[in-house]
Amino acid sequence: EKKHLFAGEDYFLSILGLDALPGLLLAFSHRPKETFPLILNFGATELALPVAHVWRRFAAQRDLARQWILQWPEHTASALIPLVFTKPSDNSEAALLALRLLYEQGHGELLQTVANRWQRTDVWSALEQLLKQGPMDIYPARIPKAPDFWHPAMWSRPRLITNNQPVTGDALEIIGEMLRFTQGGRFYSGLEQLKTFCQPQTLAAFAWDLFTAWQQAGAPAKDNWAFLALSLFGDESTARDLTTQILAWPQEGKSARAVSGLNILTLMNNDMALIQLHHISQRAKSRPLRDNAAEFLQVVAENRGLSQEELADRLVPTLGLDDPQALSFDFGPRQFTVRFDENLNPVIFDQQNVRQKSVPRLRADDDQLKAPEALARLKGLKKDATQVSKNLLPRLETALRTTRRWSLADFHSLFVNHPFTRLVTQRLIWGVYPANEPRCLLKAFRVAAEGEFCNAQDEPIDLPADALIGIAHPLEMTAEMRSEFAQLFADYEIMPPFRQLSRRTVLLTPDESTSNSLTRWEGKSATVGQLMGMRYKGWESGYEDAFVYDLGEYRLVLKFSPGFNHYNVDSKALMSFRSLRVYRDNKSVTFAELDVFDLSEALSAPDVIFH
Repeated sequence: EKKHLFAGEDYFLSILGLDALPGLLLAFSHRPKETFPLILNFGATELALPVAHVWRRFAAQRDLARQWILQWPEHTASALIPLVFTKPSDNSEAALLALRLLYEQGHGELLQTVANRWQRTDVWSALEQLLKQGPMDIYPARIPKAPDFWHPAMWSRPRLITNNQPVTGDALEIIGEMLRFTQGGRFYSGLEQLKTFCQPQTLAAFAWDLFTAWQQAGAPAKDNWAFLALSLFGDESTARDLTTQILAWPQEGKSARAVSGLNILTLMNNDMALIQLHHISQRAKSRPLRDNAAEFLQVVAENRGLSQEELADRLVPTLGLDDPQALSFDFGPRQFTVRFDENLNPVIFDQQNVRQKSVPRLRADDDQLKAPEALARLKGLKKDATQVSKNLLPRLETALRTTRRWSLADFHSLFVNHPFTRLVTQRLIWGVYPANEPRCLLKAFRVAAEGEFCNAQDEPIDLPADALIGIAHPLEMTAEMRSEFAQLFADYEIMPPFRQLSRRTVLLTPDESTSNSLTRWEGKSATVGQLMGMRYKGWESGYEDAFVYDLGEYRLVLKFSPGFNHYNVDSKALMSFRSLRVYRDNKSVTFAELDVFDLSEALSAPDVIFH
């Protein structure tokens, strides 16, 4: 059946209620992702087995499956207990895994009550024995055979921590068997033990070779465990390499695999994977991929009790810069050091303090042991710093634009004392604000190289313990204060990472403020490429002939003509300005209702391209 045949489930459910359950089950079998939020509202034994199958097999929907099982424990138990004692099959394994979840979450008494309804004393005792199995005893009744692409002798082998020896061929076969136990993203516990015996980087290399072989074999869905192994064994290098593939897959018609890749990044136990996930959410060409990455990040943030912005703050890596020797690279006879420019790009200097145009190449007279290690470390630092800065700097400029504020404790930990972020922290002017007035600048200061807070006269100041800290907006500062800070930055040769003191500001005339339509750019044109660039300044390209800027309860709508197709963009095509209006509750209102700072930030981008 085609997907469109299952559209509108929510409408029919609102009218028919439980009478729509057969149709809902059919729709769920074809479109679980779209239908699952509706299923959460229904407690029905008919739903228990389909949900249990999702819990067993589909990692991307596991959170929703878990939520349904725990929300409807009696329905789950009533439907699934009989299946546990049937012939070993996918159904019996899915049923047992769902019941084990209930047991582990404290529903043992309910399970016993439901089991006793069969009026046989041996039902509960047999079920309890299955539920109490140790982690090492939990594996499928039927172990799948090795696929045709399984040739581990040809791949990088895991090496033992104790003696650096590669594992044997027999051990590789056992590892493969344990990997094939994987169900719905849940790995056999023996693999966790394996991680304690083997060098992490060798396990990561083995997993990447396995994943590569799976891809070359056509990525068969039944052997998806070969893909999921990256989430168990992958390291920071794996996260980077997988991200490269994820970004390319939508253009190759592999969008579903890209989403699975996002899930694997989420499951990896390292912050670099989450950094890559955030990078995808900001930089991917595919809009659906960006949205999916943002959804995964939202789940991670909620699990940590943070907003997405707060999570992103905490995911900036140190890049090893807390080590005093991190920026020194020893090639033997040659020595190199790294400094960072205003855009956080690493700049390489030799021992004569001569700037290098590129990463140095190995030479015959370099130390054969030190030089390759130093070169690999230098390349890794350059690659990571470049990618992190591409996310960090736009995020900080967005924080300026959207009035983000931090507690003093967070400001210290995330900016002042962070080995990498402090490099940009010292290039900005910061402000102190009261909790209830986010635009009321009490003090402006910079962070000196030694970590001191200094005012525009370069005098040390103290910050109150209850202070809220933000990046100061030029409209919040007096002209004298802006001039003093500009001179101070010039004296110290400090280059800001983006326009702050010299930021473009747009103030409306009194007549424009009382109007509901801005006409100052009538008769002006801009290219499609220039319009698309406004997406990095907070504007969204939601329509063929309009861009939208979200200001909470207000929306700015910029219209132009003739419009363009977002799927077939001619970046040089000219678009003529038509109008710019502000709406609240879909009704046009005057610009006077808007905050002058927010409006200036919103209008700065169109003011540039239509000026």
